[in-house]
Amino acid sequence: MNDSQQQIPLLDAFSIPQRISMQDAVAVPIHDPLPSKPPTVYRTYKARYIGLFAIVTLNIATGFVWLTYSAVPVQAMSYLNCSGSIINLTSILYFIAYVLMAPISGWMCERHGIRRSLVFGAVLQIIGSWIRFSGTLVESTPQRPEGRLALTLIGQVIAAAAQPFFMNVPPKYAAVWFSERGRATATMIGSVSGSVAAALAQLAIPAITTDTESVKRTVLVCAVISVIALLPTLFIAERPPTPPSPSAAEALLKTKEEPFFVSLKKALTNPQFLLMMLVFGTFTACFSSFTALIAQFTAPYGYTSSEAGYFGAAMILSGLIGACISAPLLDKFKHLNGFSKIMVVISSCMFIALNFAIRRNFFGGLLAISIILGISGFSVLPAGLEYGVEITYPVTPASSTSLLWGFGQLLTVIFLSILGVLQNDELSATRGINPPMIFIAVWAVVFGVVPMFMIKTQYLRAEAEEAMRQREKCGQQPQQQQELTQLREC
Repeated sequence: MNDSQQQIPLLDAFSIPQRISMQDAVAVPIHDPLPSKPPTVYRTYKARYIGLFAIVTLNIATGFVWLTYSAVPVQAMSYLNCSGSIINLTSILYFIAYVLMAPISGWMCERHGIRRSLVFGAVLQIIGSWIRFSGTLVESTPQRPEGRLALTLIGQVIAAAAQPFFMNVPPKYAAVWFSERGRATATMIGSVSGSVAAALAQLAIPAITTDTESVKRTVLVCAVISVIALLPTLFIAERPPTPPSPSAAEALLKTKEEPFFVSLKKALTNPQFLLMMLVFGTFTACFSSFTALIAQFTAPYGYTSSEAGYFGAAMILSGLIGACISAPLLDKFKHLNGFSKIMVVISSCMFIALNFAIRRNFFGGLLAISIILGISGFSVLPAGLEYGVEITYPVTPASSTSLLWGFGQLLTVIFLSILGVLQNDELSATRGINPPMIFIAVWAVVFGVVPMFMIKTQYLRAEAEEAMRQREKCGQQPQQQQELTQLREC
C-alpha cells in the first residue's frame, strides 16, 4: 500500500501534530459522521384523563361542602339555631381560607408533587366534613346552640382549607401531562369545574333538604361525597413516563426545584404579571359577587329567588358551552392575549348593561345578558390562568396560579363586604338606581379593561418551546463531527 493511500486513524488526524500535505489530506478517507443525538420524542398518555377527572371530582365535592348551609339558609338557621350572618359566614370562610392557604398549597404542589398535594387536600376535606357531621349528633336548642355550632364552624374551616389544593392544580397539571394542543382545554375543564360544582350544589342541596331535620341527612351526604372524591386521586401517577412538550421535559428533568417562594417573588416583581393579576382578580370578584348576590340585586324589582336562580343557571350553562368552544380554539391558535382583551371588554359591557336591564318586567333581557356574561366570563378566567403562566415562564405554574386565584378570592371578600353596605332596596325600587351594580361596572372598566390593554403580548413559554424544538430538529453535533465537517470543506 502506498503512503498516499495509507489510512490515517481518526484520532491521529486531530491529536498528532504533524504536517500533512494537500495530497495526503485529500487521500484521507472520511468515515461516516458520528451520529447526532436523536430528537426527543414527546407523547401524551390516556392516564392524563384520570388526573383531570380526579381534579373535577374534588372540585365538585368542594362545591357541595361549601354550599351545604348557604344553599338552604332557612332550614340551616333553624337546625343550627343561629342567625343568617352565621350562615353567610360558612360561605365567606371559603374565600378567607383560600387567601390564607393558597401559598401553602402552591408550595406543597411544587415540593411534594401534584398527587400528594391532591391527596392531602382530599383528606383535609374529609376530616372537615365528618367533623361537621359529628356536630349533628350534638343536641342543639335556641338556649344551648354552642356545641353543634362550634363543631360545624370548625369542620367548615378545615374543609375550606382544602379548596386551594384543588383550584391551584389545573394549570400545573395541564403543563405536566398535556401537550401544547391540549393545555388550554385541560386548564379550562379543571378551572370551571368549581363553578359547575356550585351550580350542581345549588340545585341538589335544596332538593334533598326538604325540612329542618333533613339538614342532618344533607351534611351526611356531603361527607360521603368527600370520601368518594378521594378515590380517583389514588390512581394518579406523579408524572408521565415521557414528557408531552419541551417545557414539560425541562420541568421534569430538573433535579432541584426552585424554591416556591422564590418563584412567588419573581412573579410579583414582573410588571406584566401584576397587571394580569389585577385583571384576573377584578373579574373573579365581579363574577363571584354577582353570582352570590344576584337574588339580592333583583329582589327590589319584583323578581323571585327562583327567577334569580334562572339567571345564575343561564350564566353558568352558557359559560360552560362557551368555554368548551373557546378552549380548543385557544389550543390551536394560541391568541391568549387578544382573546382575553375581547372577553374582558364584552364582560365589562354586560356589567354596564345590567345597570339598565335590572328593572321590572324585563326577565328576557336579563336572561340574555346573563347568557352573554356567562360566555365571556367563563372563557376569560381559564385564558387568564394560561396567560399568567406564559408571561411568567419559567416560573412554576403553581406560583402564578396561586397568586391569581388568591388575589381574586381576596377581592371577592372585599367586594361582598362593600356590596352588602351599598345595597339599598328603597333606592333601587323607587329610583331604579342599583349602587352595587354601579360599583361592579365602574370597577370592571377601570381595573379590568384599562390594565388588560396595558399588558404586552408575551408568550415566553411558547417561544421557549419552539426554540427547544428547533434545537432538537437541527441537532447539536459533537465537536468531532464539526471538525470533520471543517476538514471535508478544506
